[in-house]
This record gives sequence, structure tokens and C-alpha cells, in this order.
Amino acid sequence: MTWNRLRRDVERLREVKGRSLLMALLDALLFDSGFQALLAHRLAHALVRHRIPVLPAVCRRWAIGACGVDILPRADIGGGCILAHGIGLVIGGRTVIGEDCTLLHGVTLGEARFDELDCPRLGDRVTVGAGAIVLGGITIGDDALIGAGAVVRCDIPPGAVAAGVPARVLSQR
Repeated sequence: MTWNRLRRDVERLREVKGRSLLMALLDALLFDSGFQALLAHRLAHALVRHRIPVLPAVCRRWAIGACGVDILPRADIGGGCILAHGIGLVIGGRTVIGEDCTLLHGVTLGEARFDELDCPRLGDRVTVGAGAIVLGGITIGDDALIGAGAVVRCDIPPGAVAAGVPARVLSQR
């Protein structure tokens, strides 16, 4: 599972960057903090699944310090994820992200309250704009687009474009 998702991450990165596999991978490993943080998360998530203690927290701390990205190891992120300019991105521990999603810098996906552990569930091919905040046990449907700076506290249907504070559906694709 981890290898398949990682393979899809690299394939999508190559598609987005429009480069050969070798050049896209080299660029990602050396210069792409979003990819580096996602790679650390993939390792941490695998370690959690195998019940190996301490090391997932080490991976998380490395990603925070080196990449400015905080992804809790229990978060379930589908393959083909792009963390574009990931600085300031936070993904809570029970968040579920579908395949081929794109998250821009400053995005927060997490609990609405400290005493409630429900996190968002994003469908496939969802794009979340810079600085958007998506909170609570809500569902964002496949192919939805969340605008920059939106604060989302309710379900968003598939194919919808949502923006604003609080976010509301502006159109349906």
C-alpha cells in the first residue's frame, strides 16, 4: 500500500512538473519541501501501521523542522498527493485524503475542537487553496475545489467550488 501510494505520488509529480521521471524525482528529493514532508509522512504512517513506536514521531518532527509541514502519522493520505509550497500546512491525525489531491501552503485540515477528534475526509482529486481551513468530521466530495482562505465547517458536494468565511458553495462543476 505505501509503495503504491508513493509510486503514484512520483508519477503525479512528474505529470505536474512536465519532466522526465529522473529529473522530477531528483528535483523533488532535493528542493520540493512538500514532497519531502509527504515522503516523511509515508514512512511515519507505515511505521504506525506496523506498531513501531517513537520513530513515527521522529519523522513528524523532522518534517516540521525541515519542511515546515505538520502531518500527524495516523492521517491517511491517498496516492498522487501534491503538497504545493507546503509551508505552514497542518493535517490532523484522523484526516482522510483521497487520490490525486492538491493542497497549497497554509492549509489546515483538522479537528473543530480539542475535545472532538473528528477530522475531514477529502474525496479524490480535491484541490484546497492556500490558507484554507477545513475543520471537523465533514466530507469534501470528489473533484471539489476549496478557494483560498475559505473556512469550511460543512460538507461540500462532489464537483462543487466553495469559498468564503464561512465557506459556501459558489458553483457546481
